[in-house]
Amino acid sequence: MLPKILTTHQLRLDVPSLADADEVTVLCQDPEIQKWTTIPVPYGREDAVSFIQDVALPGWEKDSPTWFIRATTTDSSPILGAIGLTKSAPSIAEIGFWLAPEARGRGVMIEALQKVVDFGFAELGLEAIQYSCYVINGEPNWPSAKVAWRAGFTFEGKLRKNLVTNQGEAIGSLVGSLLKDDPRSPQHAWFGPSLVRPAIPDSRDPEALVRQFHETYGLPIVSDGPNSDRERVHMRMALVAEEFSELVGAVYGYDARSLIEEAFAKGVASDTGARDTVETADALADLVYVIYGMALELGIPMRDVLAEVQASNLSKLGSDGKPIYREDGKVLKGPGFFPPDIPRVLGLD
Repeated sequence: MLPKILTTHQLRLDVPSLADADEVTVLCQDPEIQKWTTIPVPYGREDAVSFIQDVALPGWEKDSPTWFIRATTTDSSPILGAIGLTKSAPSIAEIGFWLAPEARGRGVMIEALQKVVDFGFAELGLEAIQYSCYVINGEPNWPSAKVAWRAGFTFEGKLRKNLVTNQGEAIGSLVGSLLKDDPRSPQHAWFGPSLVRPAIPDSRDPEALVRQFHETYGLPIVSDGPNSDRERVHMRMALVAEEFSELVGAVYGYDARSLIEEAFAKGVASDTGARDTVETADALADLVYVIYGMALELGIPMRDVLAEVQASNLSKLGSDGKPIYREDGKVLKGPGFFPPDIPRVLGLD
């Protein structure tokens, strides 16, 4: 493939040249670029020359293009960052990018990324573009991941120690993908940290979501072994009954819901004190199983619904990221609270 310059509303994506080596050398002294990319550390001019001469320019011949990102004001505008596609198969490529500190937070990379993925699908014949970022000490490169999320990448989860840095350290990665026909907009709720809540665990792991909720709001997590004869079991049974009644009402209507609520009240009144922990565990597992089975048969994407609900639950936090409690201990909703937008997640809005 012949090198090709791309332009957007505010950007010019230039083909690298050896004349850029000095500028790239300076930019790659940035600690964040050194932390989250595969560049050598320390980084010298010879590394910039090697990248341009031995990687970036030859890559075009292999349908693996690299661009330097500039503002469109003039051809000699400073380099704002770099972005490239590396083909791993005839119809699959990996995306990689970095930004200079002064260009961050301005929407530069999302604009460049959208242009490059469109180029990859249209000009390179790609069917899928893969994304990954480092996970260091349990934390992914959240700013990078958010750019990919905004561009429509669907995140698949974390891989453990599948990458090795230039310093020889084995680390994990957060991975996602964008298919040719996917919309170029977020496909699920944002799962990383925000100003008022922590990052959300993988929504394919419901226990991790609930554990985070308990830890965030100070709810019990016992560690003294299984035992269904506990003080809060009645409250928990009431919550299960409430949600089941709501489900019955959603499927069969209000009258059916009322019958379930009445039946549960009679069941509580008939409590004999029997507390079979083994049967309780078995029933809870079966509930999880049949709930996911129902979602599968109804076409409901539980992973995305759970992520949306978790984001809503954690939006109750105060502006300082901490729970707000009433005098009696009840958790209050913070100023950033929002209800879950289930119609959006289901594509029904």
